[in-house]
Amino acid sequence: MTICAIVPVRSLADGKRRLAGVMEDAQRAALNERFLVHTLGLAAALTGPAILVSPDPAVAEHPAASNAVRVSDPGRGLNAAIEAGRQCARSRGAERIVVLPTDLPTARPGDLLALAGAGSAVAIAPDRRRQGTNGLSVSAALDFAFRFGAGSFSAHLAEAERLGIAPDIVENPRLALDIDTPEDWRHWHENV
Repeated sequence: MTICAIVPVRSLADGKRRLAGVMEDAQRAALNERFLVHTLGLAAALTGPAILVSPDPAVAEHPAASNAVRVSDPGRGLNAAIEAGRQCARSRGAERIVVLPTDLPTARPGDLLALAGAGSAVAIAPDRRRQGTNGLSVSAALDFAFRFGAGSFSAHLAEAERLGIAPDIVENPRLALDIDTPEDWRHWHENV
């Protein structure tokens, strides 16, 4: 089975703006680069290519992206970027896709494989607050509407219900820890 990871990346220089209070711009850029390298390494565990969606030329030209299929972000928000990635994955014969944010510093390849190998046509890995979605695995043929953003965990559950699918909820502490806020940053550093 061909399984592709879709990795949306806004920008290495401008990403993680909410961390500006705890680190300088150069530190955030270095953190974003570190996250990109880590995430593309995770994606290599899957059977298909990583689909990297970004408007930032520095992302597409990064050495870690050399084996990824690069797709230009259509500039209509995160969900549209992921949809562009899904279309690319479908054109490459993907049977399943895994949407993988870059800010999961404790995730391991086995965590991604478990999410990708879930039994349901939809599998959702919530964040540690059970508000956001830190990993989403869906059948590539499914017309699942992506609902990333505030409250995405509930929104993705509702989307699965709309399609008549009982999703697998993948509770995994390594996938649950994302770095969105200064509190997340502190939690990561206090617990690693």
